[in-house]
Amino acid sequence: MGVRAIVFCVVVAGLAFVALSMAGIVSTWGFDWVTIESEEPEPDSTAESTPTATEEPLPEPVEVVELEIDPRYPPDTQWTVFDVPSALNVRAGPSTAHQILGTANLGSTVTLTGQVVESPTSGTWVQVRTNTVDGWVFAAYLTPEG
Repeated sequence: MGVRAIVFCVVVAGLAFVALSMAGIVSTWGFDWVTIESEEPEPDSTAESTPTATEEPLPEPVEVVELEIDPRYPPDTQWTVFDVPSALNVRAGPSTAHQILGTANLGSTVTLTGQVVESPTSGTWVQVRTNTVDGWVFAAYLTPEG
């Protein structure tokens, strides 16, 4: 037998050994494969992922203190929206940082609730009631009816 035949037999025997060992047969001859397992836990496929909502931070709440009624803005009086292009924003609080709840159209009537906030940076805000929403408006865009 030549060298080529021996090499061929060794290669075939090596491939047979690999195939038998992968099938688990070689372990009966005293050889065994070592299995390395990861220590990381497998993800739980039954757990539902919880979506996280990105929320904008709310503006600081404004504390409304009823000390006395502002004689310029008496409660339950009717005022007319003026000097706005088409509508006045009615907001959740007394500043432009608060959410817009609705609008009061130019020329429409609103009723004051008596709540007034004076701000050195943003001016005077009054709480009003419209036909559709209650909220805060910038007082400079209101004029008393009558």
